Amino acid sequence: MKKSIIFFTIACLLSACGQTEEKKAATLYDNAMRFYKENSLDNAKNLLDSIHAKYPRQVEYRKKADTLLWRITIDEINRDMPQVDSALQALLQDAETIAKNYRFTKDEKYQQVGDYEHKSMQNAINSSRTYLKPIADEQGKFRLISNLVGKSIKHRQIVAKVGDATASTAEAKDEARNSYNDFGVNYELVNYTAPEVEQLISFFRQNADNQIEIILKGDKDYSYKISKSNVKTILDTYDFAKILKEVYGNQARKAEMTKVYKVLSLRLSKSEQPTNTKTLP
Repeated sequence: MKKSIIFFTIACLLSACGQTEEKKAATLYDNAMRFYKENSLDNAKNLLDSIHAKYPRQVEYRKKADTLLWRITIDEINRDMPQVDSALQALLQDAETIAKNYRFTKDEKYQQVGDYEHKSMQNAINSSRTYLKPIADEQGKFRLISNLVGKSIKHRQIVAKVGDATASTAEAKDEARNSYNDFGVNYELVNYTAPEVEQLISFFRQNADNQIEIILKGDKDYSYKISKSNVKTILDTYDFAKILKEVYGNQARKAEMTKVYKVLSLRLSKSEQPTNTKTLP
């Protein structure tokens, strides 16, 4: 008899607890819906997250919270997509204008991402000279290639100098270096990424009108004067890479937003909740 009373008491307590949680979850959901109707979307999302965190056993209200969150996400996409698309179109226009000064190369067999190289920097007209060649790939990654012809110094670092002022790159890793001999002429090529040449780029900007000396540091040092036109091309390509990076980022964001919109619209169409979704711009 005592056991029956104990079990009955526990059942009543659990039931009361469940009802209390249900009411609390309902209150959170109602407040979230109110915020949603007031277009206070962040506040609404915070309350919906609280339903999942605080009341994991309230399955019905968690389903309602998910459905409302889908609506909010779709509304946010409808709100943000025109801005993303407008920014993307402006960036594409800038990129297309600048790209006229560049040659796009891509080996479909070996390259997933193509490269833009300035027309004045093409290998055919520069193969016999020592110079710095900037490259911007179509995802906006910048790299600088140090080409040394006729010497073998195993250089790893570039130092730029004007008077007593200097700036340098990081030391290149072994995998970034390549050398070969062609009919008795030695060639060395060293690739530097954007983070490795940040100081050098900043130095070039500050001294674009000055005569800059380039010192290649390796087993021995080798120095030469870089032309102002070469410096300008490096800076232009670096800036072009930044635009391409923004283009790539906006394209990726737009694609992700479009994908999410389609998925959530399909979920809403299958749910029992009424929807007031708009057409994706």
